[in-house]
Amino acid sequence: MNFNQIAKQAVDFQKIAFSNWYKAVTIIQDQAASAMETMVSQADLPMPEEARNAINNWVNTCQEEFERFHSYVESGFSGLEKHLVQETKSVPAKSPNPAAEEKKPAK
Repeated sequence: MNFNQIAKQAVDFQKIAFSNWYKAVTIIQDQAASAMETMVSQADLPMPEEARNAINNWVNTCQEEFERFHSYVESGFSGLEKHLVQETKSVPAKSPNPAAEEKKPAK
């Protein structure tokens, strides 16, 4: 197995790990937002509409920024994969082995 295959497998593993982590954190973030919305709506204390809007804006901003972070990481993986593909095309499939050439019998 050559270096490029190992590097591609490592990048694929990291990409899958990041994707799974992102999905898990998204679920947690959605649950937290839902719990906060429920808590605010069921609170016995009078809460001004401005405060409710501020909380909703804060939750939405956190979600938007997390999605933006996800897009940055995905674009980084895409660039890395393009680089690995270019390297694979520029490197021959079998690297020359100078030791094998020396062992050929002379005629």
